[in-house]
Amino acid sequence: MEEQKEKSKNKRRKKNAMDVLGGGFLIKEKFSKQFPFMVYVTLLLMAIITNTYIAEERNRELTKTSKRLNDLQVEYVQLKSAIMDASKQSVLVKRLAGTGLKEATEPLKRINVNEE
Repeated sequence: MEEQKEKSKNKRRKKNAMDVLGGGFLIKEKFSKQFPFMVYVTLLLMAIITNTYIAEERNRELTKTSKRLNDLQVEYVQLKSAIMDASKQSVLVKRLAGTGLKEATEPLKRINVNEE
């Protein structure tokens, strides 16, 4: 008795497998009623997958841009430091020594003009 049940289960499994592989399930009424829903679910899955790819690409771009920004910030700080060093009075005096320009030794004087 059990052997017969097992044989009938095996036959059903083989029939179902052949039905799927042969495409016979496509012509059944149950499938045709569910087909629009299956298309809808498939489209939703495709939209989700596309959205995931777009999000990953944006994330890669954001990471790349963030690294570039950090590199530019480091470069800005280095250039600003170099400019500040180059514009110090002692450095300017040394660089301009051969040109004949001299450092002012007297402090600046303010000239006030009173107009009445």
